[in-house]
This record gives sequence, C-alpha cells and structure tokens, in this order.
Amino acid sequence: MRLVFDNITKRYKTNAALSEVSLELSEGVYAFLGPNGAGKTTLMNILCGIIAPTSGKVTLDGKDTVSMDKDFRRLLGYLPQNPGFYPSFSGLELLRYFCSLKEVNKPSARIDEVLNFVNLYDERKKKYGEYSGGMKRRLGIAIAMLGDPKILVLDEPTAGLDPKERIRFRNIMSRIGRDKIIIYATHIVSDIESIADRVILLKSGEVIKFGSTGELLSSAEGKVWHYECGDEFASEYAIDRSNASVIKGGDKTVLKIISDDKPFDTAYSAAPTLEDVYMYYFNESGEGDAH
Repeated sequence: MRLVFDNITKRYKTNAALSEVSLELSEGVYAFLGPNGAGKTTLMNILCGIIAPTSGKVTLDGKDTVSMDKDFRRLLGYLPQNPGFYPSFSGLELLRYFCSLKEVNKPSARIDEVLNFVNLYDERKKKYGEYSGGMKRRLGIAIAMLGDPKILVLDEPTAGLDPKERIRFRNIMSRIGRDKIIIYATHIVSDIESIADRVILLKSGEVIKFGSTGELLSSAEGKVWHYECGDEFASEYAIDRSNASVIKGGDKTVLKIISDDKPFDTAYSAAPTLEDVYMYYFNESGEGDAH
C-alpha cells in the first residue's frame, strides 16, 4: 500500500490548521507526535473524510480517497479521541451495531475474535457506561478493527489511561502493525518510543521532522546537557524554563538542559531520549524553532 498526503492545507478563515503537509506512508506504525493544537486531529479527520481540506488531496495507491468513497472506507478503521458510544449499550451490543454498519461478514465470529484480541470477552455483556477508561479504549480498538481494516487511525488513544493499560495498548499495536498502516496521533512520547516505525513531528500545522526513532534521536545529539549542582540552584533554574528539568539520584542532583549551546562550563553532553527530542522541537522557550 502507498498512502500519500499531497500538499494538504486546511484553513479556518485566517488560521491555517495545516499548511502544505506532504507525506508518503506504507505498511507499519506511524506516530504523529506534537502538542495539542499542532494539527494532528485535523489531519486524521481529513484522512477519514470527516472534513475536507482547503487544498491538496489524499491518495491510496494513486487513487483519490474521496473518489474511492465506500471502497476506501471499507479499508479504514478509526478510533476518535472522544468516541460517543451509547453508555446503555453493552460492549457486545455496540460491536453488533457496528458490524451492521460496516457490513461485516460472519459478524458473530469476528466479534468473538476482536473481543478476545483486546481481552474483553468476559466483559462483553457489561454496559459501556460501566467500563473503565482502559476498557473503553480497548473496545474502541475492537470496533475499529471489526472490518479488518488495512488502515487504522488512532487519535490520542491512551489519553487518561493508567500505566498498565498503556502497556497493554502498546502490546496490541505492536501485534497488529505488521500488515497494516497504523497512524497513531499523540502527545505522549512514551506511548510510541518502542512501537513506532516512523515518527512525524507536527508543529503549528507543519511537518518539521519525519524519520525513524533513531534518526530523530540523532537529530538531538549534542543538544542535551547535564549539569551537577545543588538542589536549590537546580530548582530555581528549572522553575521558569521549559527546556530544563531536575534529575535526582542518590546524593546527586543533575540539571538537564535542552539547548543548542553548552549552558555551563562544567556541563557535559548526554545521550538524548525521544522525550528530549520532543522538548527540543516543541519547548516554549523557542529552542529548536528553526529546525
């Protein structure tokens, strides 16, 4: 498969939510990483046909997805950020309802399959309104997977989940990402560090970086600094700086600073994490804006 975003622009009056976004995706897990308001949800909505771009188009294997109409929608599974499922329906009833909408063949067998996959079979008769946040997200994945989609779109899928549920969700994604295009929009760095084949950094409606995790880490080499100092100095320094954080371990306090330039004479360079990459490109102090 070859999914192409071709110069996608979306304007709301004078505000550009997206500006000339061009990407080419094939099978694998793609993480769209950026702060709230970066344009992630807008891009997902355009892909799914919920809204139209001001200009540009999305194509699949050379065909315009708008022209493909139902043929494209059959290939698509979508988990929105805030799905509005009926709280009085059981998980099983919701799955039957969506099977009908998606015209799924052999719905009973497929429902059992997806329920077992997301580990909700024993909870299938419980009302959706009684589900925990993690169970709701897992049911959302099950619904998105009903038609065995080739393109799975997940918008902030782990928002509000506890660490155990996040790990479970990541494990599910790593299992299903081999023969599908999975598009995963998030601002939670830890969610995608171990599962994303490629990471797209989206800022103010523009793609500022696109590459593997390793390539993004390389782009932040020499930008992460550690400075050993006292607790009081570290806390005072970091309190008003979005590019600085305090690391405490044993009897030592380390001030971590994300910067193009060495901040103190005795500071030393440290290996970046993906969270450091995020801070370098998105911190509010302006570091990394030119990259």
